[in-house]
Amino acid sequence: MKQKKQKTMVYILNRKGKPLMPTTRCGHVRKLLDAKLAVVVKKNPFTIRLKYDTPDVVQDVFAGIDSGRENIGSGASDKDGNCLYLGELKTGNKSIKLKMTERAGFRRERRRHDRQNKQRKARHDGTEIKNGQDSVCRSKIECKSVAISYPAADEAVEHKIIRGKEGKFANRKRPDGWITPSARQLVQMHMNTLKGMCKILPISHVTLERVAFDFQKLENEDINDWNHGRLYGYETAHDYIDDVQGGKCLVCGKNKIECYHHIVPRHKGGSDKVSNMAGLCWDCHYGPMGVHNCQETQDRLPKLKDEVNRSYKVSLLNSVIPVLIEEMSAYCEQKGIRFSVCEGHQTAEMRVMYDLPKDHCIDGYAISLVGRDNLSVGIMPDRVHSQQRYKKKSNNNIQKRNRREYYFDDKLVAIGRHKATDQKTDSLEEYMAAYAETHTETETAEHFRALVVKPARRTYTFHKEGRICRFHIGDTVRYEKKNKIKGNTKVDTIVCDGIYFAKDENEAKVEHDGTKSKKMKFCRVLEAGCTPYVGYRKIKIA
Repeated sequence: MKQKKQKTMVYILNRKGKPLMPTTRCGHVRKLLDAKLAVVVKKNPFTIRLKYDTPDVVQDVFAGIDSGRENIGSGASDKDGNCLYLGELKTGNKSIKLKMTERAGFRRERRRHDRQNKQRKARHDGTEIKNGQDSVCRSKIECKSVAISYPAADEAVEHKIIRGKEGKFANRKRPDGWITPSARQLVQMHMNTLKGMCKILPISHVTLERVAFDFQKLENEDINDWNHGRLYGYETAHDYIDDVQGGKCLVCGKNKIECYHHIVPRHKGGSDKVSNMAGLCWDCHYGPMGVHNCQETQDRLPKLKDEVNRSYKVSLLNSVIPVLIEEMSAYCEQKGIRFSVCEGHQTAEMRVMYDLPKDHCIDGYAISLVGRDNLSVGIMPDRVHSQQRYKKKSNNNIQKRNRREYYFDDKLVAIGRHKATDQKTDSLEEYMAAYAETHTETETAEHFRALVVKPARRTYTFHKEGRICRFHIGDTVRYEKKNKIKGNTKVDTIVCDGIYFAKDENEAKVEHDGTKSKKMKFCRVLEAGCTPYVGYRKIKIA
């Protein structure tokens, strides 16, 4: 096999911004820049734009995209098989479900508070429900309630104290071709990868790897085509768990199953699949040594539940591929690019044929070689350009929510009246119960009155407060600050990954690299986008 040479690629645009063939003649590029015949457009990947007219003669460039959920690999090659570009994109796809779950929690909380305020007003004005069934509110107040059945609801809805708005169960319709937000974002990330390559390379052919996973074979390689899934024959997932565990608690193995616990909590991205659920007794769930109160028991639970949760990841990718092929095909047809699809085994064959290592970006390059008869690979880039997906803005009105805190002698003793999920510190209920064990009833009451309460506060997003920001997370920002004393100017190009607002606009800052920040008044946006290039990593190919 011919030895591969690794060189630094410089990408070139003509005077009108149309991509030309890249070059490895870095010395010649330096002379063009020194002679003011070219300007730097982008540092990563290093791209220049010529300032003089050139003929628009280019070769065929073949692009390959390695589809994935968390990492998307991309590569491009010329007609001789030389690699022209290697890239990888981190999608952050799993965070979408977490963000939407958090937003739903804020929305339910807001609606619950609005409903409670209306209930309090109705009790004050004497306009609550008079005739109905006896019931108890969440605040342990006796009241009257009315159960109303709606056409599209499976069960009757109970209205307490007041009659709420009619449930709009039948009005929730989704448009044709709707896919989940996680799947839609994944399609957009693949399209952004292709569009990014088209900005710096004259792409003429695009090949996408099509993936299709058999979920049951991933968990059991010996399964036959006529076998059923593990839930076959069971009405619900709980019935399956009861049967597998023999009706006994997974932790103690003695008591009867009373609760069904999510090993990975749903607010952390856990699913409702049986591989993520465990049947527990009441003591092992809520008791002092239960999973919610004992870290040791919580650490033991995943080991006891010896299953691998891979289905959601591949099922999402399976649902994305048909939509992705359709959208990518339409985009290529519009741009005059030939589009084709290959299978995973063809990618592996190309990797073995040209003696290439296993990597997402290398797979993208191997995909670009599928269906061609190149004898060898000569030139390879010396670096992989890394992109990262940023969430441009939040639809949340609330950015952060703090809990109520209790202090005694300026010392934090409790957080919240009741213990929240995954809370490590004591709640007020637990703290006062422990204090009452060693003190009299009178001393406990006096101590309770001596506690200083710091109320719960909410931090709202800037658009909730009516502020207008010139920047968004993910924008490429130019920082320029002149030093009047020394006469020099500090210049830097950063990617905005956070925005800090202060009451004084002169103190507003643009955050980058996790911990660093620049004053906003010295910054301006160079390029807006949700998938900027954040750096590169060196790659070594034998």
